[in-house]
Amino acid sequence: MIAFRYKKKGSVSYYRNGNIDTFCTTNVLEQIKNDEVIRSKIIRKVKTKHKDLDIVFDEIKIEGQYGNTIY
Repeated sequence: MIAFRYKKKGSVSYYRNGNIDTFCTTNVLEQIKNDEVIRSKIIRKVKTKHKDLDIVFDEIKIEGQYGNTIY
């Protein structure tokens, strides 16, 4: 679960809040923040065509895997 704030880069408006529930392949926070797949999921979630969003991660909750994973 990732809680984030976003706004268009260069905009003087305030940040808007959002949450996304996604799977991560790592528990290293810097890799999660720089992951392009997660950034594209956030862009789809906020329903914008602007690819140049300024995204601030507020909270990243990493939970354990339950069950079997099939690749």
